[in-house]
Amino acid sequence: MANPRADSDASRALALGALLRKLRRERSLTLEQLAQRIPMSASNLSRVELGSQGPPPDEVIERIAKALDADVAELLHAAGRTGGAGPFERAVLERLDAIGRDVREVKAAIVSRRDKPRGP
Repeated sequence: MANPRADSDASRALALGALLRKLRRERSLTLEQLAQRIPMSASNLSRVELGSQGPPPDEVIERIAKALDADVAELLHAAGRTGGAGPFERAVLERLDAIGRDVREVKAAIVSRRDKPRGP
């Protein structure tokens, strides 16, 4: 039985690879030239272009985009990573904001207490 997630990863890898190859060729770069700019081995870059492995991590996609002078968002979209932060990431960011507010409140209370004159 086929794994739908694996099929999805494979289709994203193929889409990203096709886009990378198109952009690389438009810029008249060889695999070796682009690989040096990233930096990444030419054989690994070839596997990414062929879609024979899942899309690389975001930081690698960002380096590839920079090396190609391409839109990072376009490459991330091709890799199936769109829409910015997902529900989990948004929840974490919201919680961090709340923690930051709590810390500021505690700090203000400590400063306020410290600055109050003390009795005899």
